[in-house]
Amino acid sequence: MRKLLILLTLCVAAPVFGAQPPEGRHTLRMGWGDMLFETLAFHSTVSGTYPSPESLPATFFRDEKYGFGYTGHFYAEYLYRCSRVVSVGIQADAEGIFWKEGRFDRYHKLTGAEVAVRNWDVVLMPTVRFTWLRRPMVRLYSGLGAGSVFAFDNRRQFKAGFSVNFNWIGLEIGKGHWGGNVELGMLNSLSDPYHIYQAGSRLISFGAYYKW
Repeated sequence: MRKLLILLTLCVAAPVFGAQPPEGRHTLRMGWGDMLFETLAFHSTVSGTYPSPESLPATFFRDEKYGFGYTGHFYAEYLYRCSRVVSVGIQADAEGIFWKEGRFDRYHKLTGAEVAVRNWDVVLMPTVRFTWLRRPMVRLYSGLGAGSVFAFDNRRQFKAGFSVNFNWIGLEIGKGHWGGNVELGMLNSLSDPYHIYQAGSRLISFGAYYKW
């Protein structure tokens, strides 16, 4: 009788222990996105040499920005899966835009000190994701985020504003703990109509995730 009970117990437990573990509710992901808007909006104003510099006044000068560099968007996000469709979380996004400023005379020679400017934009926002296609290896989703932007530089200038991110469609590939994703979206940030930091930025981004 005892042997029979042990055999029955093993038969019942085998499917349980052999089953695949349920999908984790927690996701941590990190990635990088493009800076197409920033490269178009923040660019060099260097005009080069003038055709007839002698015809310009000796006191002529022009302030110019040049030597631009861009980091792209680095982001990190935590998501909690509330159901098979809805997940909520929080995301941080950071980008850097760097350039130099100088004053040039009519012969386009630097007349004063060259100033290096380091500008950073940091976005913090709650997010929500809607997974509308779920397969063992592939998920399709869309999402929305809204929060704050903090813009500051090495000249001790600081501004805060509002940010909203539209994730039109995202593709997640992977099974188990690890995988990757690619997204099409639009990140927008401003403090007022005269200070726009991002408009249609991070159009495409790539990332990797860990689920548990």
